[in-house]
Order: sequence, then structure tokens, then C-alpha cells
Amino acid sequence: MINVRNILVLILFAAFACTERDKAAKQSSYSNEWELVVLDSIQVDYLAEIREGIFSNGIGLIKNISRSHLIKFDSLGTILVKKEFPQEGPGSIRYLETLLEHNGEYFGTTSFSDIYHFDANLNVKESLKMPFVGESRGGTYNRRNIAVWNEKLLLWYPGRNGVSPYMDHFYRDHPLLELYDPKTKTSQPVVRTPLTSKFSTDEFFGRPTVNFTLENDSLYLTFSNEPLLHVYAIGDSIRWERSIDMEPTDFKLIPGQKTPVTYQEMIKMNEAQIHGMYSDPNHVIVTYFGGIDGETFVNNNLKERENFSRYPEFRKNYLKIYKQGEGWSNELLIPSKIKIILNIESVEKSFYALRDDEFIGEEQDYLTFYKLQLVNK
Repeated sequence: MINVRNILVLILFAAFACTERDKAAKQSSYSNEWELVVLDSIQVDYLAEIREGIFSNGIGLIKNISRSHLIKFDSLGTILVKKEFPQEGPGSIRYLETLLEHNGEYFGTTSFSDIYHFDANLNVKESLKMPFVGESRGGTYNRRNIAVWNEKLLLWYPGRNGVSPYMDHFYRDHPLLELYDPKTKTSQPVVRTPLTSKFSTDEFFGRPTVNFTLENDSLYLTFSNEPLLHVYAIGDSIRWERSIDMEPTDFKLIPGQKTPVTYQEMIKMNEAQIHGMYSDPNHVIVTYFGGIDGETFVNNNLKERENFSRYPEFRKNYLKIYKQGEGWSNELLIPSKIKIILNIESVEKSFYALRDDEFIGEEQDYLTFYKLQLVNK
């Protein structure tokens, strides 16, 4: 006859087994397959050419490309702060490029010298001077190329010793980033191109732009026209660890060559381009254009400025998620009606993207932002 103790042991064992089966079922049902869903949209009562913006902790911030305006709004589209700065003289804000939110305040980089530090109401708290003149001349928007690490600013700001990013083999021969200390107003060069990158070779390619994100004491960095995710460990120094192939199905590139790529060669096709990079503790999210092949590009006269707005007709826009320990997700198509994604804080949180009214063919007197969500299949 089974005694009471044995019965209790059997019950506990059965309960434990059920719990473990539930855990296993939950884990096996999880897959790194995702879809992108439009949940809603909001309207912001402001109209301008917007190519730069962020959305963090329930608050959005956008910059007018042609005027010195910063617009802060909430998740309902309500404008919280509208700030206009003079374009010349005292109090002016010039050449503002990438925006970054940190502890409810904001930083904005420029190509030439200043890093602007704004308070929550977009008043300038201080203008941080870099110790040398920058040599980058812009031309790209909504990049992720500034981050805070240990109360220092890690940023893309080439120009140390007068070295220009437009010179031959800049990415092979020179540090990529600067680590700026706001307290001492000093900066040190950090991060070299790894040997796994095509930009470490003697061949010439189309000039890239740099995106990076920090997570769990790791730096994740990409060159825009190379489908590799470069991973660096951050400690006493920033040290390369490995490079991960993104495995895209559509990534059209100008092949490497023995001489520098000329402007005439660059306007014969549209190269694939990584244009966004985001992260949470368990994921790195990359967005990229697949590019436009030479025949399509030339036949539709896409090198002309008046046809720039037609690019979404011919190139696909993708999103891919790298899950730590598991690898890459499926390739998600981003609808052509989306112009720029402001930010992705986590795969679990909704995020916002500016609608491309020009592509849709609608004229509005306000800005529309889609509320999006990544949903695990």
C-alpha cells in the first residue's frame, strides 16, 4: 500500500513535470519570426520637410530641415514645445544633424564643431565644443551615430588632425569614432574598422555612412553598404569581437575596384543602404534598402533630383532582427508609405514612423505618424 509520503512525492513530481512541459512548450512555440503591424496613426499640427527625428519614452522630437525649428510632441500628436532658434548670431543653432534623448534631455550633433545640449523644454543648456574642426559634410539624415556611455558621448565626428572621411581609404587607416568627455571637453579616438570588413582592404567601394548602437557593454556598428553587423566589447577600451553576416536576400552593391568610385559610377545605380539601427537588451534591429539595379535606375532617369521621390517605387525597404543566441529573423518588408522610423526602443514596444505623403500623393497641412508594432508570429 502506498503511504502518504509516497503519494505527496508523486504529486510534486507530476506538478514539476507539468511545469517543465509548459516551459518547453512555450519555448518551442517561440520563433524568431515577426511581422510589422500598423496599429494607428497620429497627426501633429505642423508642416515642414522632416528628415530627422526620434521618439523615446513617450515623447517625439523632430527637426525642420530648412529652418531652426525643434518640435516636441506626445503619443497623441499634441505639440508640447515648439522652439525656433535664430539662424545667425547669439543663440543660433546651425548644422544640427543627429538627435539623441538621454534622461529626458537632448543632444544634437553638428558636422563642424558644436554638440548642443538641450533641456526638456528645448532650451540650450550648453554648447559643447569639440577640440578640433569636423570634416564631415553631412548629406545623410536620421542616422544613429551618437550614444551616451559612462556619461561620455560616443559619436561619429571625423576630422582629427585634419583628416577627411572623403580621402582614399579613410575607413581602413583611421579611427571611426570619438569618445568625448563633457566635463574635461576632451576627446579620444576609438574604434577601428575590423579586418572582416571590406573597408579594411586595398579595394575601393562606395563611401559608407556609419550607424551604431550600445547595449549590454557591447557596441554594434554597421557600414551602410556592407551587410555585416560588427560587434565590439566595451570595457577599458573598445575591442572588436566578431562580425555577423546579415544574410539579406536583396542587397545590391557596387563591386570593389582598384580605383576610387567616381560620381559618374555612383549615379548609375542605387546601392543598398543600412539606414537604421536600434536595440534592446536581447535584440539588435536593422533597417535597410535593397537598392536599385543599374538598368532600372538608368531607364527611369533616377539620377535627376525631380525623380528622387520615385525611389520607393523601385527599391524595397526591409527590417531584420538579430536575437542574441539565436541569430537573424525573417526579412520584414517596410511599406513604401513609411518615410523614416523615428526610433525602436524594444521589440515589445510600439514605435512611430513618419508617413511619406509625397509618395502617397496626398497634400496635408499636418504631419502624420504611423504607430507600429513588431508582432512575434
